[in-house]
Amino acid sequence: MKTAVNVRFPAPLPAEIPCPICRVEQGKKGRGCLACEFSGKLHITVDAKIPIQRGHIIKYVADNMKTVSAELTKKYGLVPEVETIEVFECENGQFEVVQISSIGGACWVVNRLDDFEDPKYFTSTKQLKDFKKGVME
Repeated sequence: MKTAVNVRFPAPLPAEIPCPICRVEQGKKGRGCLACEFSGKLHITVDAKIPIQRGHIIKYVADNMKTVSAELTKKYGLVPEVETIEVFECENGQFEVVQISSIGGACWVVNRLDDFEDPKYFTSTKQLKDFKKGVME
């Protein structure tokens, strides 16, 4: 199993940066080195790629979920959430209530778990409550 991922850092290319080995500090000119050919500057023409361990990426995403989520929504749009919100059993059978939420609202799908039956679709909580009340009687 891979433990590292190469992450590409977007940057305007080509670029010229102070040499990290002999850089100019506090107004002093860099002495130069072999990396920058004694100019004190590096000319970058390729994207920076750095190997980062997957665990660190996952930890960052977990710690910054709201920020990451907002950025993903901005870039790719909202992804609807689909989740089972309730499973209930009554004399008429066993049912699962699935909620589908998106930016435009929510709808509910009720599936019968103990028998083959077409799913039922609801677009308001009142319809869903009326259905539940009807099967519970």
